[in-house]
Amino acid sequence: MLDPMLQRTLGRLGARDASQPFLPLAFRLYASFGLLVLHLALPAEGRVVGPGEDLYLVVLGLLLVEAVWEAGLGLRGRDQIFPTPPLPWIWWNLGLDLALVTVVIAYQGVVQERFSTLYIFPVLASAFYLGTTEIVWVGVACSISHILLVLGFTLEVIPPFGLSGEGLDLGGSRLPFLLGIASLQIFATTLVVVLIRRNLERLSTDLSASEATVDELSALHRRVVDSMSSGLITLDLAGRITSANPAAVAILGRPVPMGVPIQDLLPLSHPLPAQHRFEFALPLEGRNTQILGGHLASLRGAGGQETGQLLLFQDLTELKALEERTRISERLAAIGQLAAGLAHELRNPLASISGCVQLLSRQTAPEEVKTRVLGILERETQRVGAIVSDFLDFARPEAAPGQVLPLARVLEEARASWEMDPRTEGLSLRLWEPPRAFLHADPVGLHRMLMNLLSNARKAVKGTPAPMVSLSASVSGGQIRLVVEDNGCGMAPSQLDRLFVPFSGSFEEGSGLGMSLVYKFTEAMGWRIEVQSRLGAGTRVQIFLPEYLQEELLARPNEPA
Repeated sequence: MLDPMLQRTLGRLGARDASQPFLPLAFRLYASFGLLVLHLALPAEGRVVGPGEDLYLVVLGLLLVEAVWEAGLGLRGRDQIFPTPPLPWIWWNLGLDLALVTVVIAYQGVVQERFSTLYIFPVLASAFYLGTTEIVWVGVACSISHILLVLGFTLEVIPPFGLSGEGLDLGGSRLPFLLGIASLQIFATTLVVVLIRRNLERLSTDLSASEATVDELSALHRRVVDSMSSGLITLDLAGRITSANPAAVAILGRPVPMGVPIQDLLPLSHPLPAQHRFEFALPLEGRNTQILGGHLASLRGAGGQETGQLLLFQDLTELKALEERTRISERLAAIGQLAAGLAHELRNPLASISGCVQLLSRQTAPEEVKTRVLGILERETQRVGAIVSDFLDFARPEAAPGQVLPLARVLEEARASWEMDPRTEGLSLRLWEPPRAFLHADPVGLHRMLMNLLSNARKAVKGTPAPMVSLSASVSGGQIRLVVEDNGCGMAPSQLDRLFVPFSGSFEEGSGLGMSLVYKFTEAMGWRIEVQSRLGAGTRVQIFLPEYLQEELLARPNEPA
């Protein structure tokens, strides 16, 4: 089924334009009135006087009366003085115009070529109301009328009338010339009118098709806007509402009045910003608070100039409730996973401690066994203490306040701790010369982060034929890059995906919280960490942090360095 707008547009194709005056009627009325008044107003020596003068005036009068009568009918019936009539009346009016021209030419003298030009008026008038074939027939009728008129007076078939009749001199080539020039004028005018008519028809067809397309697009646009689930409100440059789709009314739960400021409907700032994302809560009577979210954008015209603003919004109440339930579920799942990991890590040392206690409770145990058991008991107790200490650090809500630190001193302290650790005996740390730079961080947390990374590198190179662990730093574009690299066992993609998950480490030594602490510290400081690793090819960990510029350091002279 066609869209109603498209049907109306197609119905207009071929319909005559009633907004313009009907030219054949207007020409006949004004021409007959003007000729009649002019003939009666001129003195006898200034006007054409000849046989049939009374008949000439009667014909002009009758044509004038008929034109006035027809114009009166149009004025009463269609409230227009020259309305376009149906097709039969168009032919009737063109015939009367042809008769008027023929009478005028006959009375003024058929030998005067300038009067034969009047035959082009019916042809021109027909271009607005007839097709190309009918226009050609009007031209043929005008040409035949002129030929018959001239031959009728030449052969004296028609009695003398005005300046035509007795004494008509059309000898030699005069007659062919008179007939030829008139026919040439008429047919040349007909050809031009036909060409113009065809172009007009093509333009009218193209315009009608474009109009139909515009109506279709307009209807499609309206259906799209009405079908949107999001609320859509358009505003003028003053921030007043100009339109709203049904979804906006449904979301707000009340009518959207036109012409009122948007601030009367929604708690937006005044004046409105050009681009703005918003989210606010609307208190509702007898219901929970409604949460709306959306954005405000400029509405621009075809030339790119701003014509208003566009407000697009959604009801986020259910979505926010779902997000909150999801966050709670994720938090509970993380707590459960963390508790399971902690229980798993504590189970082994507690089992060892329980076994040691049972051996010590036996009176018959040899002294060397007791000594060995006490060593195991001390080691497992320290392991439990390390796990608990790391867990408390991981659970700390936020990082300690930072201070300005020289980069060189940070790396030197890490190297000194490496060398003091008995577990690194025989394994040197390759430390590249650091650039002169400063950073702002918690010194304790930073040192623990570097030692965790170096400890993981030490564990990774265990058993490697030519172990290598390096620590380096570089500065570029106001950013410091710390790099800890080793050539150890590396990690598989599955291990790399779970690198920062608590208790997911694959090393036998340690609490399983080292990389989780590293990630927590970098996130708290607003830094960025990148890990690149390949199984059997080593691991590279990069920490990106902002450089503390010299200007900031001079502006804070009391900051410890």
